[in-house]
Amino acid sequence: MKNVKYMLLAFVGLLTILPINTFAESIINNNGIEISEEDYNNFLKVHTHDYIMLMDEEQYAKLKSLDYSNIEKTETFVESTYNPMLGVTTEKEITKEEYENFNPIMPMLDDKGAYGATSAKEIDMVVVGDTTWNYVVVTAVWKGIPSTRSFDVIGIRGFGLSFRNGSQSGEQIYKLNGEYQRISYAWNGTNIKKFDEGFGISMNIVNDNITALEVSVDCDVTPTQSSPALYGSYQHAVASVSLTQSQNYTLGGSGLGRVFVYPYSISQKYDGMTGLQIQY
Repeated sequence: MKNVKYMLLAFVGLLTILPINTFAESIINNNGIEISEEDYNNFLKVHTHDYIMLMDEEQYAKLKSLDYSNIEKTETFVESTYNPMLGVTTEKEITKEEYENFNPIMPMLDDKGAYGATSAKEIDMVVVGDTTWNYVVVTAVWKGIPSTRSFDVIGIRGFGLSFRNGSQSGEQIYKLNGEYQRISYAWNGTNIKKFDEGFGISMNIVNDNITALEVSVDCDVTPTQSSPALYGSYQHAVASVSLTQSQNYTLGGSGLGRVFVYPYSISQKYDGMTGLQIQY
């Protein structure tokens, strides 16, 4: 009987010494890319779940190469209400908790039978540091689909930074008939406008009966002086604009969201939302 006890104690001792192997689960995205649980959680620090599920091999390789120990992020949440009688959209900043509990109203009828919509959006900017190039992402996610859908513009302006040409890109992700789809915008496409100090991409918001919507842009930058700054802006068109009108801007601190400087007649066609800033 003593021998049995000694054997049992020895076995328990081995359990305390030998590591217990655990196997993290992986996921397969819509393009057949296998993503480990660790990578997925890291990617979520920069992009949304929907972006991760729709990304291609090139985007996966980019995210896989990043150092997630050096991240800066800023975000804001905004509620938008459209008044069809005045043709005006009013906005107010809300808390993250209010955004998460937000219940979009679309359509909403007034006493004259006109309809409007109340929606909300989260906008964030993330910088992932590295030894040479820093990865920058600006993302806007809607709760409630905007009633006016034309050429929105989203972009990044930098101060004391150089932009790596060819790294600029954008995505419009939406849900149609229960399936997520995307429109990709290349660095050399017709919808992008580039400057030495940044860029913007005009995105014609899908006009189908979509039930989810997000837009994003990303690029690589490197500091050229101490204390560089990044400015991100997403401007939603509250009136119909053409691609040409949406691209009639320069970049500057006096512009919409401290990024897009439009002629007054065009700036009035955008919601004028406050932009985001990261200084590092």
